[in-house]
Amino acid sequence: MAGMRPGTRAAMTSALAALILLSACSVDGHAVNDSDPAASAAIDVKSLDTGKYPTEPRKPFGKPTVENVLQYEGQRMAQFIVAPFEIDRDLTQMGLPTQMLFSRSSNVKAVVGEDVGGVPANENVFYGYVASASTPDSMLRTGTKRSLNNMVARYLTAADATAAANQMADVYGKRPKTTPVRPAGLSGSRVLTSPGGEPGNTSMASFTAHNTYVLVTSYTVDDAQKDMLEPAISKAVNLQSALIDQFPAAPTKEEAAAHTRPSQKLLMDQSRVLIYALPYSDKELEEGDIADTNMGNVRAVYGPRAMSFRSDDPPGTFALLNETGSTANAVERSTVYRAKTADGAKKIMDTLATGNKTRGRKSQPAPPNLPGARCAQEIARNLTQYWCEVRVGRYVGEVFGEDLKDVQQQASAQYVILTKADQNAN
Repeated sequence: MAGMRPGTRAAMTSALAALILLSACSVDGHAVNDSDPAASAAIDVKSLDTGKYPTEPRKPFGKPTVENVLQYEGQRMAQFIVAPFEIDRDLTQMGLPTQMLFSRSSNVKAVVGEDVGGVPANENVFYGYVASASTPDSMLRTGTKRSLNNMVARYLTAADATAAANQMADVYGKRPKTTPVRPAGLSGSRVLTSPGGEPGNTSMASFTAHNTYVLVTSYTVDDAQKDMLEPAISKAVNLQSALIDQFPAAPTKEEAAAHTRPSQKLLMDQSRVLIYALPYSDKELEEGDIADTNMGNVRAVYGPRAMSFRSDDPPGTFALLNETGSTANAVERSTVYRAKTADGAKKIMDTLATGNKTRGRKSQPAPPNLPGARCAQEIARNLTQYWCEVRVGRYVGEVFGEDLKDVQQQASAQYVILTKADQNAN
């Protein structure tokens, strides 16, 4: 695992009102101060330069609001999106679009194109998530370059989802030299093949209505690899159908009334780990002034699969976080991992450091009076980036930026916050 990759708010619609927000009571106050005793004894937190950054955990977030519930649901969905490398093990270079989808058709168009995304039924898109990846650049020279987009969009009703899948497939089928195919075992899907985006490539796309969801997978290969298309699409549809069935989506009013989906007691940061991440201000989020290509990806808690979408080594991240029990990981200005044990957290931090070396990042000084921190520098395309990692007990914090002193201050502030984190949290 080489660490997380650095990276505007879409308009909310009347669909917001369709969610039933059922929440347990929140607990006031900060987390238990039960930090790593050895770390606390060795570091004088009062001597750390934390700059402008906060050094206290945030208060619990409570229930999602009408303004942010769709973002929250899309983030929760991310853990139930099949990773590209689970479909084709060589798809390890994550790319755009990899993000949550806000309501309406605009975000869908970015994934499937203006023509396909603009069908009338996509006015009923509720939210969704898409993960995209390709084979490493080195495979381009060997003539084995492949890429895949895997998208799941939720609609208000199953009828809306069926209409959207059929309408998108109909429009896709009108593209030049596109023909329908019928892979074995996919009778419920519309599958079509067409020329890829570049000469010598072929694409295959599937559109599957699955309850209130539409599953869309597009896979592109060099022509010499055409025999990979149908098996990959079949695998994608079968894996994604089973995984999205496990997503505990909040019910719409209609679903709650009909008892077709169990009620959910929704709390943002239900695992109580986001409160320990360095925050962005609400203004920074509203203005998109963040180090991520999509505002909806942050102020979030992700599981191992969703965290792999943000990684330079998706399969390695997925395996490591599962192995160490880091099932709830916070993403905002900083990333905070919480392993099941302190040894697991140490393994995460060691793996981050190893990944930095593997990528050729050069070691940098630790923040003053914080010798346990590990910092690195990378210069690529005339852009200099710095990373620092800190650990306290079961928690690892990762920060990055373009100025070493600023990143060191972030790391120091993150360390102080983690000394106040609950080491017994589940």
